[in-house]
Amino acid sequence: MTRIPTPPASEEPEVGGFEPPPDRPEGNQHHPYAGFAAGICSGWTKLVVGHPFDTIKTRLQCAPRGTYQGAWHCFTSTISKEGPRALYKGASIPAISWGITDSILMGSLHNYRAYLKTHGFAEPNPYASRDDQDPLRLSLLGHTVAGLFAGWTNASVAHPTEIIKCKLQLQLVQPAHVPKEFKGPIDVVRKTISAQGITGMWKGLGASFLYRSSFLAMFGGLGGTSWGMSKEMANFLAGGMASNLYWGMALPMDNVKNRIMTDSVTKPRYHGVFDAYRQTWTETFDPTKTFGWNSAARIKNFYRGVVPVVLRAFPTNAAALAVWEAVMRYSTRS
Repeated sequence: MTRIPTPPASEEPEVGGFEPPPDRPEGNQHHPYAGFAAGICSGWTKLVVGHPFDTIKTRLQCAPRGTYQGAWHCFTSTISKEGPRALYKGASIPAISWGITDSILMGSLHNYRAYLKTHGFAEPNPYASRDDQDPLRLSLLGHTVAGLFAGWTNASVAHPTEIIKCKLQLQLVQPAHVPKEFKGPIDVVRKTISAQGITGMWKGLGASFLYRSSFLAMFGGLGGTSWGMSKEMANFLAGGMASNLYWGMALPMDNVKNRIMTDSVTKPRYHGVFDAYRQTWTETFDPTKTFGWNSAARIKNFYRGVVPVVLRAFPTNAAALAVWEAVMRYSTRS
C-alpha cells in the first residue's frame, strides 16, 4: 500500500489535503476504509447544520415565480405558515442518505487521491524530511481530478435520495381539506415508480453528474498543495471557503437538477436536462428589454437561492470538513 508522508515536527501540517498530523506514528499506511467512516460523520454534520438552509434554497428555486420575494420572505413565510419544523421537511431521508452518500463521496475521494498520487499526479513535498521514504504529495491537479471522480461516484447513489428530499421540501402548506401530494418518503417512491417506472427515481441523472462535477472546484480548492494553510483552525476556514468556490460553479446546474427532481410525476413540465436548462434560460426573457437586462435576468434566474446557499455553505461544509479531518486523524492513531 502507498505510504502517506508525515511532515517533520518542525513544520506545520498541511490543511484540506487530509495529510496526517505531525504526531502520526512512523510506518502507518493508507487506510482505504477510513475515509468512508469519516464521511458518515461529516454527512450527519451537514444535515444538522445545513438542512434548513437547503429547504429555503429548494423552495426559492422550484416554487412558482413570485411565491417568495427573497430568502428572508421564504424563511419567515415558512415559519409563520408551517412552523419551525418545516425547515427540516424531508430530513428523514438525508438523515440516512447523507451519511451514506458522504461516506461514498469522501471515502472514494480518499482512495482516488491515494491512487492518483502513485500514478503520475505527485509533486515534491516541501514538508518532507530527509529521512522520509516518500518525499512526494498529491499535486493540485491531482486533488482536482480526485474531486471530479468522487463527485461522479457519489452522483448515481445520491440522486434518488435527493429526488425524495426535494419533493418533500417543496410541499407548501395546504388548507386542511386539500390533501398533500406526498405523505412521506415511501409515498414519493411509490408514486414516482407508479407513474414513471423505476427509472423515474433517476430522472435528470445527467444534471446530477454535471452538478457534482463541481466537486473538482471544492476539493481542488482545498489545501495539501502549495496553497496549504497552517494550524487546525484552518481546516474549518478551508472547508468553508472551498464550499463557496464549489457553489459558485455548481448552483446553476443545481437549479436545473432540482427543477427536474420536483417536477410533477404525472404531468411533467420538463422533458430532460437540456429542456429544463432551456426553459430556465428563456423564462425571464423580455423582448422589450435590452440585451444587458435580459442577460442579468437570466443569470439571476439560474442563481435563485444564492442567499441561503452562501449562508449555508460556509458553516455547513466547514463543520463537516472539520469533523471529517478529526475522524481521519483519530483513525490514523488507532
